[in-house]
Amino acid sequence: MKRTILLLLVLALVVGSASLIIATPQVEETGPIKVGMYADLSAGTAQWGTDSEKGARLRIKEVNAAGGIMGRQVELVIYDCKVSPTEAVKTYTRLATQDKVAAVYGSLISNTALAVSPVAAQSKVPVVARAMDERATTPGFNPDNPEAPIAPNPYFFLLQPSCFQQAAVIGGYAIDVLGMDTFTMLYDKGNAYAEYLAKGFSYYVKKRGKQMLGTFEFQSGDVDYKAQLTRIKELGADGLFIPNYVTQNANAVKQARELGLQTTFLGNNSWYKPMDEVAGAAADGAYFPNNIAFDDPSLQWYFQKYQAEYGEEPRLHSFSGWDDMGFILQAIEKAGSTDPDKVRDAMEGTRKFEGIIGTINIDPKTHRPVGLPMSVLYFTGDQIKTAELKYTPKSP
Repeated sequence: MKRTILLLLVLALVVGSASLIIATPQVEETGPIKVGMYADLSAGTAQWGTDSEKGARLRIKEVNAAGGIMGRQVELVIYDCKVSPTEAVKTYTRLATQDKVAAVYGSLISNTALAVSPVAAQSKVPVVARAMDERATTPGFNPDNPEAPIAPNPYFFLLQPSCFQQAAVIGGYAIDVLGMDTFTMLYDKGNAYAEYLAKGFSYYVKKRGKQMLGTFEFQSGDVDYKAQLTRIKELGADGLFIPNYVTQNANAVKQARELGLQTTFLGNNSWYKPMDEVAGAAADGAYFPNNIAFDDPSLQWYFQKYQAEYGEEPRLHSFSGWDDMGFILQAIEKAGSTDPDKVRDAMEGTRKFEGIIGTINIDPKTHRPVGLPMSVLYFTGDQIKTAELKYTPKSP
């Protein structure tokens, strides 16, 4: 009897507790919508970081002026990661755990992205990045078998063509438009971005049935590449692929010209401004891919908007900041919530996001954009011109 009464009391308590839970209304999300950002604002790539911040702030300003999202204003919380993988992890963690942001914009640099990516998977606050190394979005990516299906990091997204995709753009243009058959490469072995561009270029060239005559490396911090360039000159390839950062690329082309190397230079998207100022006429005749072309008529509205806000012309990452922040804010609006998991789901389901660089369709299998063309630019003297807008290479 006592056992029965006890069971009835327990049952009554459970039912009563459940009733209280059901009856308790959910607390509505209030206050500003916080979006995080970490970027290099004071070290070697600070120009990229400050440009992307300006683009992001301009996008937020426009959204807030129109009433915000879900009737709430958007607040950007930003920290300087000083281009350090360790600092990137610290700043991302602070944004995710202390600031309680809905999503994070960061990792313009592959080395920082590779450090943050596994932390994002654990913290479960999504990151929208420009880091092109495939391992940031698909940690198990194998450069020797790049077409193998790999599960993506659920919380990491790339909004521009990846290393292998960008390498295919310049490789395809060199083969199909410039008529090249033989190639060499010179790249920074210590830079994940440069290394994976090189791996992607080599993979594409070989798949297209062309020849890689030689692959040459140097270490981060090296400034003299004449030994490698002398050997490259001896090989006499049609094209030399140099996929590093601006200063390294400029040093390479200047030294190559001093040695009398006449091959056509092929570059990566870091050949863009200020490469024209740093390399000058030594870059003459070089071709490289980029997300934008400054003489593209469809971009002129942004030039005017940015100029009016900051009194200066936008640079490459000024466009990135606008697009990337717009992608994040659209995902929050689509989710109807600042819950990072719901925002993540909205990001993964994004199709036809109209960015400045083009229409972005996120592949849920890779968390990278599919079918996104790039412009191919070239140097004539020390001036950058457009060779072709919205170029798409052949599949290897």
